[in-house]
Amino acid sequence: MNTSGMLRGYLAKVMDQESFFFHVINCMEKQLVDWGCDTLLLFNWGKTSTVVSGLFIINGFSYRFAFEKEQLSSQQLSPYALDRMIWEELIAGGFILKESNYIDKAFM
Repeated sequence: MNTSGMLRGYLAKVMDQESFFFHVINCMEKQLVDWGCDTLLLFNWGKTSTVVSGLFIINGFSYRFAFEKEQLSSQQLSPYALDRMIWEELIAGGFILKESNYIDKAFM
């Protein structure tokens, strides 16, 4: 998946936290599909909850994550910080990343 650092930086600044989270999840899903993975992404962004939890089912394997919403405000630090945080949770669960322009930007 190809991604533009300049555009991502702009989106990180102008989008609210919830919208940016949805954008990142969508980018991750596109990347997984580009890699040929059978993917199902479920997450819960409760308006009153302080925690965002999610489940990725990738090629039949489950990967869970949960973050405090205040942890997700990292979009102000780096436009790809949230992506990296979620990918690192998948890696910790045993997922093996492949190479792509998007992954390179997320892990710069």
